[in-house]
Amino acid sequence: MKFFSYFILSFFLIFPANSDQIYELIKIPNLKLYKIENNGLKYLNPSKPFVAGVGINNVSCSSSKKQNINKQYEQIIKNFNIYKGDFLQKINLKYIVLCKNLKVSEISALGFANPEMKTLIFNINTDEKLLDRVLHHEVFHFIQHGNEDLFNRVNWEKLNDSNFKYQDCSTCTEKLGLNYSNKNNGFLTDYSMSTPYEDMAEVYSFMITNKNLLIERSKQDAVIEKKIGFIKKYISKLENSIE
Repeated sequence: MKFFSYFILSFFLIFPANSDQIYELIKIPNLKLYKIENNGLKYLNPSKPFVAGVGINNVSCSSSKKQNINKQYEQIIKNFNIYKGDFLQKINLKYIVLCKNLKVSEISALGFANPEMKTLIFNINTDEKLLDRVLHHEVFHFIQHGNEDLFNRVNWEKLNDSNFKYQDCSTCTEKLGLNYSNKNNGFLTDYSMSTPYEDMAEVYSFMITNKNLLIERSKQDAVIEKKIGFIKKYISKLENSIE
């Protein structure tokens, strides 16, 4: 596996990868190489709009001017650089697609994780106030995907009030708001109430980006306190790789 990863990295460095070659790797058309970082992440951006996937995983996105990507890029890599060593490789994250006007199932989105293709698609138009949280939210989906036995939805659901029920999918609801909610109802945002895995990802993103807020919130919200404990318990098996 290490040899294969080295081969792919060398391939990108030596030969200018065209869109057909990239498509064979991650099944997204019209992409070109933007940059390769020392941690092995390969950043890509589309030369023209693309559509990929089917059904609830139907994803579309448009090309963005290089200067707009450059504007956000430093903040993006700063967030990924908190993960030490080969952590990102261990969770199978290899490709970051930077584009604008991202939609999933025709619904506007800020990010989309596809662990099977080792790819995270990020909407470069994301408000700077949300950018950090969105990136770590999507990283959690990679963590959870590779550790489903730990981040189990059934055990997570038991942390909520017994009368609460999640939706069937994250795009099956109007609860898409990402702004912090100070209601002491066990959820940090409206989007947290969509599915168990989105709820976990929201808690994780706040744990990485706004620990002080969560400390105060957990003093007043017993459910949030339990959810933080749940994430901490299982992420501790991996946290030697996180600053």
